[in-house]
Amino acid sequence: MRGGLRRKFVLGLLTVGLAAVAQSQTPTLTVDATGSPHPINPDIYGIANYGLDATFAKEIQVPAIRWGGDGTTRYNWEVDSSNAGFDWYFMGGNGQTTPVPSASADLMINTYKTASNAHTLLTIPIIPYVNKSAAWSCSFPVQVYGAQQSTNPYVFPAGDTCGNSIAGTGNPDYANGAQISDTNIYANHIDNTVALQQGWIEHLIATFGTAASGGVPYYQLDNEPGGWSNTHRDVEPVQPEYSTIISLGQQYAAMIKATDPTAKVFGPVDFTEGGWIGTPSQQNNLFAGQYYLQQMAAYDAAHHQRILDYFDEHYYGDGTDDASELNSTRNLWDPTYYNANNWVDKWWFHGPLMVIPTFQNWVTTYYPGTKVSISEYSFSLGTNPLVDALTEADVLGIFGRQGLDFASMWNTPKPTDPVAFSFRLYRNFDGAGGQFGNTAVNSTSTDQGSLSVYGAVRSTDGALTVIAINKTTSAISTSLALSHFTPAATASVYTYSNANLTQIVAGTPVAVSANAVNYNFPAYSATVFVFPSVAAPATMTSPTQGSKLPGATATFSWTKGDGATQYLLYVGTSVRSDNLDLVHAGTATSATVTNLPTVGAPVYVTLFSLLNGVWVPQSYTYTEAGSPQPATMVSPAPGTKLSSGSATFTWTGGTGATQYLLYVGTTVRSDNLDLIHAGAATSATVTNLPSVGATIYVTLFSLVNNAWVAEAYTYTEAGAPSAATMSSPTPGTTLPGASATFTWTGGTGATQYMLYVGSTSGNDNIDLVKTGTATSATVTNLPTNGKPVYVKLWSLVNNVWVGTVYTYTAAGS
Repeated sequence: MRGGLRRKFVLGLLTVGLAAVAQSQTPTLTVDATGSPHPINPDIYGIANYGLDATFAKEIQVPAIRWGGDGTTRYNWEVDSSNAGFDWYFMGGNGQTTPVPSASADLMINTYKTASNAHTLLTIPIIPYVNKSAAWSCSFPVQVYGAQQSTNPYVFPAGDTCGNSIAGTGNPDYANGAQISDTNIYANHIDNTVALQQGWIEHLIATFGTAASGGVPYYQLDNEPGGWSNTHRDVEPVQPEYSTIISLGQQYAAMIKATDPTAKVFGPVDFTEGGWIGTPSQQNNLFAGQYYLQQMAAYDAAHHQRILDYFDEHYYGDGTDDASELNSTRNLWDPTYYNANNWVDKWWFHGPLMVIPTFQNWVTTYYPGTKVSISEYSFSLGTNPLVDALTEADVLGIFGRQGLDFASMWNTPKPTDPVAFSFRLYRNFDGAGGQFGNTAVNSTSTDQGSLSVYGAVRSTDGALTVIAINKTTSAISTSLALSHFTPAATASVYTYSNANLTQIVAGTPVAVSANAVNYNFPAYSATVFVFPSVAAPATMTSPTQGSKLPGATATFSWTKGDGATQYLLYVGTSVRSDNLDLVHAGTATSATVTNLPTVGAPVYVTLFSLLNGVWVPQSYTYTEAGSPQPATMVSPAPGTKLSSGSATFTWTGGTGATQYLLYVGTTVRSDNLDLIHAGAATSATVTNLPSVGATIYVTLFSLVNNAWVAEAYTYTEAGAPSAATMSSPTPGTTLPGASATFTWTGGTGATQYMLYVGSTSGNDNIDLVKTGTATSATVTNLPTNGKPVYVKLWSLVNNVWVGTVYTYTAAGS
């Protein structure tokens, strides 16, 4: 069952090439090592987390993991469960009696952080309803809604049989095949709110840190909202207009940014083709994706805040056999590839789909600066595993060449599946961590539909890596020419083909002659070439890597390298950043950087060498002079008594602290009275504080070097606590009989009460009553001998039991 609604609307599969259906000439390959270089974002090699083997994730160092799909739309983190919607009989819950909040999400994040430090893309529900309970439930029990066309054969909540919402034969209220309406949504759901989802993000921050400090970096706004009325028809039977989806997205996105300003937001996360279009007449005559970008840009202009970082959609290929599956990848980019019988291509796009360039053009037109993501995709038919693998390898090459920013494959492969080797081709082709390059360069095939090619320079060693994919059933013998690159005499070769589906086979190194190799590419194969560079980048000699800088000024010196012609220095507060300085050193082998901070934080220095026309980086880390200090509370003076129910807390800025957070509570490190994200401000006012003289605990957090550092302070509330006092029976009077009801005031600051009743002062030999928060209690079996009865009323005031003794006379004589 796919996590996304796949609406392909394909009426036929007559696919035509606008240039030519086939070429008779043998294709040739060319890679220009300096042609249009651009970085490949490793996040394009992402995979959905469902069932992903952690050992395989570690092997390929999977860079991104997605918690998404239909099953996350109604996820309620507080009960760690969701509702499957139409995908599986509208089943809700997970059968647990004592669910742990966010347990499954936390486990997923932990698993892949441990395996590969993977970036998590987490779905935040924005649909109006989420699941209510961890106990099993379903929206359309047959016992309530009558016969249905299909029922869950495995799980029967409270004895109910769960249907698929489509009326079956004999249904007393609906015709056979009719859609049943859920008449009691709140039986299994609660309202989704911004506050509920904010609580989840606060939990994730408390558990894993902010995005900047290694926590969850990416959040996406629900899953395929354009299909809610299909998949989630029980709670959203009428499809919302896209303006509603956008409004909900803006509310939740703004909350995400307020809760973790360092996190990135993805939207609208809609389904293939139809979900990108929506209803243009309701969308300023724009496609849904265009309208979404336009309105997010309008929000940015009105509020001076970007709340959308990635324009994110889903895409599924439309192949029906081996040849069309391999060819379908051209929908991602090719201006000559046109499926004339796909109604979306024909009537809406009026020509080739070109998914990635189309999305990039929408961004440029409607909201520049937004990145592009395809967070759910699949091209695999599942009929020919090798073809599935070659198609996926082609897709990954296209993602890198076209400059996509994020991608996540939906169909999670087992480590032994051929598709798993598609990822190994780019992430571990030699079994020893060998990776495809991270800077894409111009790579050309004279027939990309038959023999596709992708090239990239690898920054770690300057090598040029090339992947060529033979999509035909015959071997192709041809040449691969290199330009603007000086390779070594031989290149390593690795091949995945039908000859061995269990590994990528290392072949005999091939000779490089006149900057070219001749090679026989096996039928249905993917081949990796690694061309070592005879050049070597410069290396830093001073200051020593990892050392502490001497002060606000430092001189960096480096070797010339081998074949390097120019140098560039980035100095910043994060990896590969230049926010502190960017030095164009030219041919010089040293540079002095001034105005460095001196708060003991890490400094990241990247030394770039220009080799064969490509900038090759080497990264170094240092520690600033000085030492960081968290903020300290200035006012009110710690330990003092607050003057009223409102207090303004003021603190120093600390040294190196960039943000502040205030917890105010009645116990150490608690925030039950208030939690304030102060941002860069150094004061905050807290209102509605209790005024009963109790202890208040204030924790001031400072974000120092991307880590939250806590300082704890204690205050006394305004006012004074007082114990409860007995009001009835009047102290000193005679009790009415063997039973009496004692009533008392609540006191000030008292939270619990207890009664001792005894024949001597302070004794409880007659009765001991723990009343909790109640302010009265009935005591039976009182003596009726006319003797004294002593009642001690205990009050729990500021966590201390305070007792007052009252004397009565027993009834009788």
